[in-house]
Amino acid sequence: MSPSTLLTLLRACGPGLLMAGAAIGVSHLVQSTRAGADFGFQLVAVVLLINLLKYPFFEYGHRYAVATGHNLLDGYRLLGSGFLYAFLALAAFSAVGSTAGVTFVTAGLAQYFFGTVLSPTIWNVVVMGICVALLAGGHYRALDGTMKLIMAVLAAATITAFVAAVWHGPVAPPDFISPSPWTIAALPFLIALMGWMPAPIEISVFQSLWIQARERQTGRRTTVEEARFDFNFGYGMTTVLAIFFLGLGAMVMHGSGLTLQNSSGGFATQLIEVYQQVLGGWAGPVIALAAFTTMFSTTLTVIDGYPRALAQGTHLLAPKLLGGPDRLYATWMAITCLAALVLITMFASSLTGLIDLVTTLAFLSAPVYGYLNYRLITSSHTPAALRPGMAMRVLSWLGLTFFVGFSVLFVWFRFL
Repeated sequence: MSPSTLLTLLRACGPGLLMAGAAIGVSHLVQSTRAGADFGFQLVAVVLLINLLKYPFFEYGHRYAVATGHNLLDGYRLLGSGFLYAFLALAAFSAVGSTAGVTFVTAGLAQYFFGTVLSPTIWNVVVMGICVALLAGGHYRALDGTMKLIMAVLAAATITAFVAAVWHGPVAPPDFISPSPWTIAALPFLIALMGWMPAPIEISVFQSLWIQARERQTGRRTTVEEARFDFNFGYGMTTVLAIFFLGLGAMVMHGSGLTLQNSSGGFATQLIEVYQQVLGGWAGPVIALAAFTTMFSTTLTVIDGYPRALAQGTHLLAPKLLGGPDRLYATWMAITCLAALVLITMFASSLTGLIDLVTTLAFLSAPVYGYLNYRLITSSHTPAALRPGMAMRVLSWLGLTFFVGFSVLFVWFRFL
């Protein structure tokens, strides 16, 4: 690949980085860090496996949009209105839980920077308000431009901190025996870890909508090569940074005897202070910046993505409702944010409780979202030349089998 071609592909990056921005958040900062803090490096294989098994279903969002010029919601409607209703029913609940989870953590990090001048509830309102303001003026243009800067800062800060942690060595004493994650008692955490690793599958719908938005902005169609590079670049970044966050937890928290706090502000302060104590005073600002940019990027993309998808889906089913997609987008954004604030107040003193609930529900819904994407991309509504080959089909069925099997195991363990 020539330098000019590579530069062209990098400039074309957008929806893939937005997907990475939505993915690299709670799943990385909270869940990956907890995985490393509790079990050391034992869950690296699980993180890599779940990224591999979810890969096809995310890739189909990019593939379908480029192949047809339509988004996944258009495709679901072509399959039958029942498929679109199924997506909207699940996504409405996912939107509230996801928005609550990411905003809760972001507000805690804002408290770390600015102190307790505002109550935690007000910080949640402030974070949501800033995100809505950024999105209200330019929609995709504002989101795309902001995300490229945030992702560059995040990657640099996280990699720097991980290299420093490796240089200093683990804090666990030599004779420390790590607890095993391969027990039935650890299953709820494993399910919660995998639910948002690297992200809930419905974000594939956001990708297809972001591709359309970018094409309207640039006035040109995205090529297959550009879309493939954009997606793989963003997805690869989410996977690599998940391992870095797990490694940070393993190096600086595993075996230290610390228990992560449950309040969002307490968790943020504790996490940053631990890194600072182990790596030195310089690490505090670096980790704080990486953590805040991680969570702010996630909150920004989630507050845009879910209302965008819900608005488009609602418009397809009821074209005259509220006058069109733009008004539906604003309405769904208001509903989602207000409902998320209610949920946050219910879990005000239990960060991990809220996160585990939301991520577990994401894993249990993964078979539905995954099947919708697989059914569409292998149907006659996708040009034959761009349907997945045998390797991707096999990987898709392995993923669906894995999601269903572990969902059944979790329900049996939890309720029966």
